[in-house]
Amino acid sequence: MLFKISISGIKARWRDYIVLFSGMIMASAIFYMFEAIALNKKFVTSTTVGQSAKVVFSLGSILLIIITLVYILYANNFLMSMRKHDYGLFMMLGAKSSKIGTLINLETLTVGLFSTLIGVVAGIGLTKVISNMLVTALDIPVKYFQAVYNPAIWSTLILFMILFIVAGLMNARSFTKTAALKLLNSESKTDWKQPRTKRLIGQAALGVIFLAMGYYSLDHIQQLKGLSILIGLVTIVCGTYFIFNSFFVILLERLQQSVLNKRGINSFTIAQLKFRIHDYTKILSIVSLLFSLALGAITVGIGLQNGLPETANAKSAYVIATTNPSSKMAELIAKTHGKNENNYQQKVTKKAVYYRLSEFSRQPIEYPTFVSNGNPQGNLQIKKSRLGQLGNSHSQPYQQLRTLQNVNLKTHQIKFVSDQVFSKVSGEINHLKLIRVKDLNGQSASLKAIFDLQKRELGSKVVQSMGESLILYEFVKNIFSSMEFMGVFLGIAFLAMLASCLMFKILSGIDRDKTRFEMLNKIGTSQRSLKRSIMLQIMGLFGLPAALGLINVGFGLQMFVKASLLHHAYQAFAYSSIGFLALYLVYYVITVLIYQKVVVPKAQNER
Repeated sequence: MLFKISISGIKARWRDYIVLFSGMIMASAIFYMFEAIALNKKFVTSTTVGQSAKVVFSLGSILLIIITLVYILYANNFLMSMRKHDYGLFMMLGAKSSKIGTLINLETLTVGLFSTLIGVVAGIGLTKVISNMLVTALDIPVKYFQAVYNPAIWSTLILFMILFIVAGLMNARSFTKTAALKLLNSESKTDWKQPRTKRLIGQAALGVIFLAMGYYSLDHIQQLKGLSILIGLVTIVCGTYFIFNSFFVILLERLQQSVLNKRGINSFTIAQLKFRIHDYTKILSIVSLLFSLALGAITVGIGLQNGLPETANAKSAYVIATTNPSSKMAELIAKTHGKNENNYQQKVTKKAVYYRLSEFSRQPIEYPTFVSNGNPQGNLQIKKSRLGQLGNSHSQPYQQLRTLQNVNLKTHQIKFVSDQVFSKVSGEINHLKLIRVKDLNGQSASLKAIFDLQKRELGSKVVQSMGESLILYEFVKNIFSSMEFMGVFLGIAFLAMLASCLMFKILSGIDRDKTRFEMLNKIGTSQRSLKRSIMLQIMGLFGLPAALGLINVGFGLQMFVKASLLHHAYQAFAYSSIGFLALYLVYYVITVLIYQKVVVPKAQNER
């Protein structure tokens, strides 16, 4: 009988339960997406940074478990808050505490089991779709990755069931020891207390100190090594919590004392945020951390992809070097867009290779060199040779040309002669063709076809010993493809997690806020003012974690810069931030529209 009454209560609140189910499904789906990579040892260790990746994913799994625990406890509290009145009524009607406890455990586990099962299925689907999109967009080979990964399925189911069992036992113990009258009046009470100024200032100072320690450790990764990531993880998490638990309140108190508080219904908007600050501190901290992880992962993924041409060009200015190209090779080169060609005639004797000096005067050979310009690592520049450099066997242009010749000529001396001398040298004329492209990443498909043809024509061992940048580009791309994939993939996963966390938290308070907005409507507040108040409230809740997240990523990128893993890291950061904020804005708009539709009364009362 009690179970039937409980089911009827759930039906009466089906809108709230849709929000609950959707949030839990998203949480389990995202956890599965992460575990599908983290537990796949072959995939994680398929790169040269595999050991470092294992450490990162181990710490990431711990962090995600903590976040998931907080998320589930909050969702569970939301579930129980909807049922407090019903359970109190059952107790008033004579229901035994043991039956109430059994009912709470059953309801908690039922919600958890169904949402987790659906979440795992959704996670498999999302993993498959996103992985296919990334493989196509990034044009990278991904080895050992599986969208359906049994260890990830079992770890997700086991973890979530353990968390729901613990949550159910905690709820049952809490409810059975609470008086029925207190449960009935629970919705009219709040835990909010006026914060103490000294306590706020102390927490603010702690927050700044912790963040500074975290940023310092990431900046000194070369000295601290693996300990740098551990210190940064702990201090930045703590610092983020203290910042939101102090600065946000101080900001709202200052706004309450300003002229802005007297305009329109700003006093209500600011008081609304301050009233709910106790509940939002944890969720805003979590969202800010997830924002940092997601944006950082996407930035690293994009940075690795964008840095491949510079890494490859550091070896050679020319992406393709071929002597007497076959008709098939010439056809593939012709299909490559945005290219510049250098063509040189050569004659080979037993000890020397002869070139026309006049051709190098018209078509100077180009070579890579690093210029400091205040950068310890140096900035890569492509320079053109001067005729005087060609006679020096130790010069960069001379050595560049030596690596681009046929591999059988590496021991031959290179001689640059006049047209008259060249015509007198005995032997057949060979044609050396050197190709540069403006966009290595954009022409990757054409270049891959040329790379495969070279291996078929010359043999794999010969190709690996050649000096063209295409060889290094393909080699590095194969090494870092998994890291690129993981970075963008996990960034998208964390974006979904942080957005669903924040949306779920905001939308869970719709019922109580609906009453407040109805009161404002009754005293004649315009719908425009009500909608504006909602936009400002939600803008603050979305904007603050994003701002701190951007700062965290800005400092955190120093870890990759100092480790020489990324070229032009902050250029990639700018691009990824714009795209990330655009997606983040979509979630903000959706949240505002849903909130306004439910909370703002359809008909306005006249004064």
